[in-house]
Amino acid sequence: MPKTIKLSQLGEACYQQRTLFKEKFGDDVKVSVALARRVAEDFNWDWAADHLLSAPALAEYKKVRFLAQIDYETVRGLALADYETVRGLALADYNKVRDPALADYEKVRDLARADYQKVRDLAWADYEKVCDLALADCEKVCDLAWADYEKVCDPAWTEYKKVCAVAFAKAYLTD
Repeated sequence: MPKTIKLSQLGEACYQQRTLFKEKFGDDVKVSVALARRVAEDFNWDWAADHLLSAPALAEYKKVRFLAQIDYETVRGLALADYETVRGLALADYNKVRDPALADYEKVRDLARADYQKVRDLAWADYEKVCDLALADCEKVCDLAWADYEKVCDPAWTEYKKVCAVAFAKAYLTD
């Protein structure tokens, strides 16, 4: 006798699972092995088992699930071992190509670096010459400007000191 799952039975299921159920089946669906196979990837079967099966049916589900998990882990382990073997061989082939290419690159890079150092050293020497001349000119201009500054400030400073001395004397005498 076919059994039916109703959308109303999924009240505690997450929104996405309830929405998916509604899209695929409407308000209810008659359960069959063929249907379960078709939608095996779509639904959370552990949730369904925990919430929709009786205790004896849940125990049977967990037993079958456990055996299926062992089978899956066996297949996965073998596939992973094959992958690691193929990966190791491919990596070895890659390294056979990469190592000489890297050595060639490093030779060219080292030659280019030596040429770069020579050009950079010449350019740096020119830079230092230009900067030294410019700095000497700057110092001459600054020295002349400082001398002009002192010519203007010295008399003003002398006058300032006189004003302060007179102000002190007056304040002291009237104190």
